[in-house]
Amino acid sequence: MLKSLPPVKYYYSKDKRFYKLIYQLTGLYPSNLQVFKVAFIHKSASRSLDRKRLNNERLEFLGDAILASVVADFLYAYFPFKKEGFLTKMRARIVSRDQLNEIALKMGLQFHIVAQNKINGTKNIYGNALEALIGAVYVDKGYKKTKNFVLRKIIENNIDLYKLALTDSDYKSQVIEWAQKNKFDIIYEDEEVESTEQNSLYFTSTIKLDDQILGKGKGASKKEAQQKASKQALDNTEEFTMLSS
Repeated sequence: MLKSLPPVKYYYSKDKRFYKLIYQLTGLYPSNLQVFKVAFIHKSASRSLDRKRLNNERLEFLGDAILASVVADFLYAYFPFKKEGFLTKMRARIVSRDQLNEIALKMGLQFHIVAQNKINGTKNIYGNALEALIGAVYVDKGYKKTKNFVLRKIIENNIDLYKLALTDSDYKSQVIEWAQKNKFDIIYEDEEVESTEQNSLYFTSTIKLDDQILGKGKGASKKEAQQKASKQALDNTEEFTMLSS
């Protein structure tokens, strides 16, 4: 039995290659190519349309919310006897920035992002583009097909749930637990910094034990900076425990 062919209006058009790309990425035949094109436009390459700056930030916002909903629904059904705390941690690990960046790179999204700035080393752009792609699928196809896309192409192809369940990547919680266990008083010093290179903001976080620095981190959000600082701190906890004993 023959598979259904994609709509004729795109079959011989100049957008044929991009049309095939979207099908390869999502498993869906796109109806609105324009929304998928916007999903790959970084804000540094924003385009003007009706006096509005066109880039993927709005789709990223939408995709982030849809992804969180789909993952929550999936985990609720997949782990019927797990408590809320476990489900919350699992969702956070699946939708974490590092995880989404890694998945986006595996999918090859880095080769299709339109940006004026150099994006090498700015990995969050990849995860943001993945969220924007999810948002584009939702706009074009609705929730049900977006859910299937997320489950098949993102979770099933890239996430090892058993391994993820055994991994505790909430580094800040681990640092706080370690400090409480050893009766240490630690503080997080956070700062918002303006980047002169990319004309954007980023955050830094420093963890201190008395006057000693346990760890430092930098990220696109305060939470990400704190997690990176906490991870570095955990690598140093043995050393600082010896110094403080």
